[in-house]
Amino acid sequence: MKYVIVQRQSQGVYWHDPSAYLAELPKLRARLPTGAWTFTTDPEHYDFAAPHCVKDLKLRSLPPAAAAKPSSFELRFERGPIQGRNGLTISYSDVTTVEIHTENGSAFDFSDYNSLRLDETLPHPRGCTHELAFTTATIRITCADLQAKWDPIDLR
Repeated sequence: MKYVIVQRQSQGVYWHDPSAYLAELPKLRARLPTGAWTFTTDPEHYDFAAPHCVKDLKLRSLPPAAAAKPSSFELRFERGPIQGRNGLTISYSDVTTVEIHTENGSAFDFSDYNSLRLDETLPHPRGCTHELAFTTATIRITCADLQAKWDPIDLR
């Protein structure tokens, strides 16, 4: 990622710092597509205690077309059994590339350990890139735009 810092300090301990990205965001407004801008600038996006924070989300599946450059692509995240927190679905339109890199070159690990650390959305000539840093992997999607939909919060 260009601005957001996700740095492993020791086994299971990370330093997360989106402050440089948040400082840069106002300069990106005119160049980010509407859906990407709306998702990225949600006041809770990087608030680690907020229901709409992306940190610690668990990716539950990758579409089988991940390696085939699909025109549309969707990622489904769950929060787990934390009351007052919800899952997230991100739908990408006019996708041109999907890159998945894992630490050891193996398949993406869907265990709870491999949670989303943070993400970053940047302008691209084709729309935007959305880079997601997980504990043991990175996913980078280039698309025209994205739409994020949070599940309703279950307060039972």
